[in-house]
Amino acid sequence: MEGIEEMSKGSRPRPSIVSQEELAQRHEGIFGNKVPKPRWVPPPLPEDMQGIKSSFEQQLGTTKLPLGRT
Repeated sequence: MEGIEEMSKGSRPRPSIVSQEELAQRHEGIFGNKVPKPRWVPPPLPEDMQGIKSSFEQQLGTTKLPLGRT
């Protein structure tokens, strides 16, 4: 067809109501500057349970995890 240029969906950007600066500010406000969450540390065992070996330690003889495990 003459006079009709072929365009794909990504040929030109769609018009935007929000400016790029305002978009950047909103993005920073939503996703940026998050405060890291404190790491959870389990409470210590009661005194009467502190000498008991875990099943992991009983089976493997160590409390160290293999590399790559957390």
